[in-house]
Amino acid sequence: MSEKSTRRDVLKWTGAGAAALAASGLPEPALANPPHFKLYLMIFNNLQSRMIWTDLIGKQFARLGIDVNSSYQPPSVVIARRANDSGKTHVEGGFDMYSERIYYNGLAPSPEALFHSKNVPPNGQNYYRIADKQIDTAIENYSHAITEQDRKTAMTAFVKRWYEIEPLHIVFYPEEVIITNPKLKGMESTTYNPVFYPRPEDWTIEGATGDVTATFASWQPPSQLIPMYGSGYNESNIFGPVYNALLEYDSWANKKLAPALAESVKGSPDGKNWVISLRKGVKWHSGEEFTAEDVKFTWDTIIDKTYASLFQATLSTVMGSRDAYKITGTHEITVTLPQPNMLFHDFLLPVIAIMPKHAYKDIKPEELRGHVISTWLGTFPVKTSDGKVFEAKGGVGTGPWIPQGFDPSRKAYKYSKNENYWKKTDGNVKTFYIVNIEGADPLLSAIKSGAIDAHDPMYDVGGLLSTVDPSWGKVNRFDSFKWMQTCLNMKHPVFGTGVETPLGKKDPSRAAEAAMYVRKAMSHMIPREQIIKNVVAGFGKPGTVPMPYTSEYYDHDLLKPITYDFKLAKQYMEKAGYTY
Repeated sequence: MSEKSTRRDVLKWTGAGAAALAASGLPEPALANPPHFKLYLMIFNNLQSRMIWTDLIGKQFARLGIDVNSSYQPPSVVIARRANDSGKTHVEGGFDMYSERIYYNGLAPSPEALFHSKNVPPNGQNYYRIADKQIDTAIENYSHAITEQDRKTAMTAFVKRWYEIEPLHIVFYPEEVIITNPKLKGMESTTYNPVFYPRPEDWTIEGATGDVTATFASWQPPSQLIPMYGSGYNESNIFGPVYNALLEYDSWANKKLAPALAESVKGSPDGKNWVISLRKGVKWHSGEEFTAEDVKFTWDTIIDKTYASLFQATLSTVMGSRDAYKITGTHEITVTLPQPNMLFHDFLLPVIAIMPKHAYKDIKPEELRGHVISTWLGTFPVKTSDGKVFEAKGGVGTGPWIPQGFDPSRKAYKYSKNENYWKKTDGNVKTFYIVNIEGADPLLSAIKSGAIDAHDPMYDVGGLLSTVDPSWGKVNRFDSFKWMQTCLNMKHPVFGTGVETPLGKKDPSRAAEAAMYVRKAMSHMIPREQIIKNVVAGFGKPGTVPMPYTSEYYDHDLLKPITYDFKLAKQYMEKAGYTY
């Protein structure tokens, strides 16, 4: 999306969204004078509805006397700023606030990976610098719990503490709406890998014969395509069909783990000792046999800080060190954890894609992101143990689809079906494409013309369903298992640490308390119900805590909707020492 078209679309959409919210009875924004503090709000420029509601939230914050400076930024800018390793604010090169669609990388909630104080960048995903002792304790108790009752008790403590202090603002829980070719069958096999993943190997295009092709649209181009470096839609959409993990989710509907590269995983009663029996007869795309060496190589690589993997901190937390796992057979790995941790079975096994030792072992860390396995440009010779050479045109995996390279002119990633895949598949699609299409309008045009067959959820097409005719588009609805949130930098001196609030300056021992008051004030200025009704066409539920709305751990009795209340918000600001 060009800067010019982005600006034009945002003006069009935000104008419509603002009008809709005004019609719902919300007061017009009015900046107090003088401003209490300055806040830089970065808005991802790749999802129109999110641009609308994030901009509107910023305008509501301005009514509290916050000097909000909003800017539309490409994801690459926001991602780079949030990944700084010291919690810098926006003016220092980091961030103050942005919004995002977020999820746990496994369907079992794993707050430790996102919110524990030790899992900060560059090797962790706590970009927000949340560091709350009660949250840490609850997360640890949850991760290390042996019984389901202990796990539920710990999760209740986590959500109660979050609900109390709101380190980030959960705006709403979206529902996924996908438009597909009416002749496409097999979308019900969609699973989690670790995001919404459509399994094109199970697709059938009715009436099609011969070399059947199918095309899937993904909004944002990827920054790289090596699984240990990314888990977002724009990357997982593309590398997902290539690789396998040890376990997988059998479908989006039942969200149950099933064997993948691991045929069985057996744990001791204390949750510390595990034996993983690997599937025999599995071949890499190169023809090399998959063995325990590949699992060990993958874990060794990720746990090594030199490679700066997104999962390094989590793997280190769970395993402790490389000494925790060892090869005990050609197709067996034995693991002894320093302490029980649910992340081992419910995060590491289904989320981390296994990489081929024979193909990747000689690639230096500094070469990986620019290598063929990441860019899919050119070819890469892979030597196998039988003396043959496989010319890879992208990543080398055990998955159902083999990369055939990237065509920059078409913005298309091409795959051929893996006829030697270890798992039976029922689809008739032989050639699969993923294309980058930026914008919901061109997406619908492509579906209508027959150029694509399905798309990822990032297009947020719920508000456009009235324009979809059943003759060319079938509407599919999925529980998203995600949430939309505004991300706050908890190192910010006002709403993070509170040291620059009037109360924090007067009594430093109450600075954290003052910061909480400011965050609570901001939260009560978010018009959640109106955003859902008027911006996302009703496809969502009001947000409270970082827990999927349909998760068994979501406490519907405890977690009442957070009201839009200007009067209450001002009272919280006054508690922090601000005057009006």
